[in-house]
Amino acid sequence: MAYRALAYRSRAVHFLSLNIRGVGLMASFRRVTSHPSPLSFQFNGQNAPLGSLFSTMTSHGRGNLNMGEAEESYGFDPANEAQFVEEAQFVEEAQFAEESQFADEAQFVEEAQFAEEAQFADEAQFSEFGRDERQELAEPATHSKKSKKRKKKWKKSNSSSSRSSSSRGIDPNDTTVYPTTSELAHKILRKTWGFDEFRPRQEEAISRLIHGGSAVTVFPTGGGKSLVFQIPALAFDEYDESMGQKKGGVSIVVSPLLALVKDQVEALQKRDVKAAAIDSTQTRESVLNTYDLLRKGELKLLYCAPERLNNEGFVETMRHTRIRLIAVDEAHCISEWGQAFRPDYLKVARFVKEMKAERVLCLTATATPKVCEDILKGFGVPESGLFKTPSYRENLQLLAEPFDTIQDKLPKLVDFLNSNPGSSIVYVTTQKQTETVAQALSAAGVMAMHYHAGMDKDERGLAQDQFMSRNDLTIVATIAFGMGIDKPDIRNIIHYDFPRSLEGYSQEIGRAGRDGLPSKCMLYLCGEDWSQREVFCRLGLPSKKNVDDLLRSLFSSNEEAQAGDVIEASLYEQSKTHDIKENTLNLLYSQLELRFELLRAITPKYSKYRFVPSDAFASLIGTDEDPIAGIILEDMKKRSKSRGKIRSVDVDQLSQDHGIKREEIVLRIQSWSDQGLIESKPGGVVQRYRLRKPFPKDEADIQALIDKAYEQMEHREIDDLKRSKKVIKLITSPECIALGLAKHFGDEGSVGEKGCGKCQFCITGEPLVMSDPTTKRTPVDHNRLLAILNACSVRDDPRLLAKVAFGISSPRIMKGKYGGRNPIFGSMADCDFDELVEEFTKCCAPAEG
Repeated sequence: MAYRALAYRSRAVHFLSLNIRGVGLMASFRRVTSHPSPLSFQFNGQNAPLGSLFSTMTSHGRGNLNMGEAEESYGFDPANEAQFVEEAQFVEEAQFAEESQFADEAQFVEEAQFAEEAQFADEAQFSEFGRDERQELAEPATHSKKSKKRKKKWKKSNSSSSRSSSSRGIDPNDTTVYPTTSELAHKILRKTWGFDEFRPRQEEAISRLIHGGSAVTVFPTGGGKSLVFQIPALAFDEYDESMGQKKGGVSIVVSPLLALVKDQVEALQKRDVKAAAIDSTQTRESVLNTYDLLRKGELKLLYCAPERLNNEGFVETMRHTRIRLIAVDEAHCISEWGQAFRPDYLKVARFVKEMKAERVLCLTATATPKVCEDILKGFGVPESGLFKTPSYRENLQLLAEPFDTIQDKLPKLVDFLNSNPGSSIVYVTTQKQTETVAQALSAAGVMAMHYHAGMDKDERGLAQDQFMSRNDLTIVATIAFGMGIDKPDIRNIIHYDFPRSLEGYSQEIGRAGRDGLPSKCMLYLCGEDWSQREVFCRLGLPSKKNVDDLLRSLFSSNEEAQAGDVIEASLYEQSKTHDIKENTLNLLYSQLELRFELLRAITPKYSKYRFVPSDAFASLIGTDEDPIAGIILEDMKKRSKSRGKIRSVDVDQLSQDHGIKREEIVLRIQSWSDQGLIESKPGGVVQRYRLRKPFPKDEADIQALIDKAYEQMEHREIDDLKRSKKVIKLITSPECIALGLAKHFGDEGSVGEKGCGKCQFCITGEPLVMSDPTTKRTPVDHNRLLAILNACSVRDDPRLLAKVAFGISSPRIMKGKYGGRNPIFGSMADCDFDELVEEFTKCCAPAEG
């Protein structure tokens, strides 16, 4: 069973969340039925066949629906998806991780430089802002005196920050000439931060924002981007008073980096700035306190992740709030031309328009002219609002060294670090590499530690704290390390493997020498590394047949669904069933939402809760007279045969079996967690989408959509390969490396025609030569091809066979045991991947006649 899709029709304008019922009878599919509640759903008797992977349920009209009682507390943090699955699934995931030396990094391929910041995937861990407020915004069917009183209270308390009637959103044709200086900005800079001067172009952008304009800033790493939105957020009230205008409102900061957000919020709060974040790390009490500050009009800066904008409750709250500014960090992610394209950023641009935000600020450290153009267009900012400073820094020396084999690199790394003391970061590709290289450095007498997203939180914190407090430590890390770290005296950045893109390279070397002192950036170039890089580039593209199967199942099984209906999907289950990686599935659903406008992502939910009880849990809970607690405990006892201390609760199943609203079960579990009685790990993430129009039914329309969707997926793979090859071209070209990098970002004037005078090329006058594996491939050997065909029974997917031969794992390869230690896995990695696909296609073609 890949996933379920449940649909109901809503004709209400502000449906925030509902209890959903569904049907389905499959061995691996749990029946979901309704329970006694005030909800009055009526079946239309036209459900999809039960044997399909999707089931549809429809309810016409609102009936006696009480939106207040239908309110649901959803929790969602996709970053923890690995923690959510049942015991058997954990084992299976562990096996999958062993299938390939690259599998442990698979989750990072799609997300570029945020890749390992797995925590950035953020959704409501608790109800959006408490039961009362959510009822008000939902416009419940029952209009009691109490609910009217609450509604009046919200409007009154929020009146100071209500949306300005004159706010019309961002004007892309704005020709206003804004002041380039601001005494108010200087005043706040001195009073709140203790600085006397702005960095280049900071004041121009800040002044434009204070006076009502929107902006895009492209400042290099360490260029002071955060002050560009923090100062205006504090200046708006005083500016409004000076102009005789109504003050109030909040500035929203959209950022995918939880660690960075946490640091910024804490730093602002220490400066007595009313700032807060809503993300998956917050407690229920913290979330409710944040909404209380928002309601009172006291909150100045509210941080959230891009995925938060899928949450209907959050969006509805913002509709009732005056939004002075939306600051969008890592804004280059909106561009399909960029190395870190994320469809959720297109949703951020949509959110800015829908909320009619008064201003928008887009921030990024790296952007080519084409990416800048996409940001301006996507967010509706006029070209006059672009503020850009050169990425070139004179104190950085860009070095490179070629190697014939991977084994040759380690001795050179030891020599380099011994010859260039100081805080250093060595970037590698996989988590396993961080550990092995760090161990080898330590054995050679170099003070080294490793860092990657798979480490325990406390271990990561220790490594980061040690790095920040010392000047003799080398951190061997994946690209997770360095984002948001404000350490000015990093002396060396070493790319042990060549980076994925020039954008990534620029950001990572930008972490060195922020104090202005000379620093070195070394890149090791080895032809053997290309095979690993190509695996990453090709990891996400599934076979067209699999995409075809998934979309046709979706459309046919929901052929009765109409606009307003809601479907649910477990991407984890879909991934296993259709052999499509979860990141790729997210991109595919984003196409359905943003390109084909068939659906819209809404608040996801958990289906299961796994937790570890504390020692005090049994004694304290044993005296709990709440019948819901008793039902949960009884269910735990039935499941206690599972190994270890881990307990699990299937919320949907309990809700169905006992006629209890699932939100009451969730809130009870969360209350235990808040009291420290359990360590809760909710899971079984279920994505939810509201249909904007019926799915296509005509065969020609369906096939055209599948063709277009897959074509875009193919282009993504091709673009990834091109971006990686541009790194090789930069280092091997007969040209100053710094100048070539500056040209890529459109600011070659910052280097000069003669070059930097100190990079690898400028010193030697000769370009580096990369070893043969990148340019020469072994012709396909039909004996090795036959060995794979004899060992692998698959004949319906030539691309899968090519992946086996090349050493690229997938759910189906893992399940069939064709990966990992199987000798056929990666046995033809020296061949051209496209040629392998072509040859296996011939082998899979049906015989003529």
